[in-house]
Amino acid sequence: MISYHQALEIIGKEARSRELGMETVPLATAVGRICAASLRAPMDIQAFDNSAMDGFAVHMVDIADASPEQPVRLRKAGTAGAGHDKAATSLPRETCWHVMTGAPLPAGTEAVVPVENAVMDDDFVIFTAPPRPGDHIRRAGEDFRKNAHILSPGTRICATHIMPLATLGIAELTVFKKPRILFIPTGAEIVDNLRAPLSYGQIYNSNGLYAAAFLNACDAEVTVCPTIHDDAELFIKTVCNADAASYDMVVSSGAVSAGSFDFVREGLEKAGADILFHKIKLKPGKPNLVARLPSGGLYFGLPGNPVATAAGLRFFVASAIRMQQGKPQETPVYARTMNAFSKKPDLHMILKGRLEYWEDGSITVDILDGQESFKVSPFLSMDCWIHIPEGRSGVKSGEVVETYPLLP
Repeated sequence: MISYHQALEIIGKEARSRELGMETVPLATAVGRICAASLRAPMDIQAFDNSAMDGFAVHMVDIADASPEQPVRLRKAGTAGAGHDKAATSLPRETCWHVMTGAPLPAGTEAVVPVENAVMDDDFVIFTAPPRPGDHIRRAGEDFRKNAHILSPGTRICATHIMPLATLGIAELTVFKKPRILFIPTGAEIVDNLRAPLSYGQIYNSNGLYAAAFLNACDAEVTVCPTIHDDAELFIKTVCNADAASYDMVVSSGAVSAGSFDFVREGLEKAGADILFHKIKLKPGKPNLVARLPSGGLYFGLPGNPVATAAGLRFFVASAIRMQQGKPQETPVYARTMNAFSKKPDLHMILKGRLEYWEDGSITVDILDGQESFKVSPFLSMDCWIHIPEGRSGVKSGEVVETYPLLP
């Protein structure tokens, strides 16, 4: 058996050697995609000096002495609104321009006086107080400078990115292609139809539905094939077909241990795959298997217990996707445990947990009941995975541990 971290190193090396290709998508469909190229601002924002208020563009010197006792009258040279090409090219001395919010300002404007701070008198405007230099002016380039760095490769596009990108006139983005993943459930006891009544000894296919939901959230295109019911020849055929279809990854659950019906390793070898490792010093998930298919695609053979499948998806499959998308190594959230937990020191253990954030900025984590790999009830309340590394016999209450969110 290899260590958990050795397994991650092997997966990382393989994944980086097969980075996903790139494609261009419209900005409107980019949320959730992964940026594949460095992005710089194509223009200044603001693109021109413009007014932040409905008001009057003025020279400071013209109204520097304005007061209620000695008001200043300036002739209104014109009116400009946002989007109206009526702004003067320059602001003559001893005049003002009536400008609306967003309107371009004439060259030489030093401040904008809000309409509520002035009085209009036919073609003149009366001012009773001077503004401060720069008042209510949005300067060209104040928000973004042309060629300023905007996004780095590996950045997941969020809804909050859309506003600045659209403001910059960026209509499309270069993103990594979504990895194409085939998920293969196995097991004679598995029932795919959740509406069908279960016979004695049967269970529903929770792994397939969970894998589809999780991998879709990781920006993958997922196909879940019908469960293979302990049919080794059908498994080999399915793997060969998947390899011929150039899936980026193939993931299976079950049939990787040492039982009489555990056919995955032998089937992979017959299909021409290279076994990179089989069995990790890990709980849940000791029988984890990773192979390289003949076409170069990665194969992940995850144990069938649902929590072992979930942990394998989260920390092995998702890590491979992350590496293929040019993202940096994931970093943990450190938290203090609220309760103690004992384990065997020769295993790296992944536990179900729930974080709590306190007013003083500290973070604590509860190690939940129901840590067995067949128990999924904690999934209703958990919000993180807790890692206790190999070499430790457990943790005491108050000790610091590494935690990771449910989604990378």
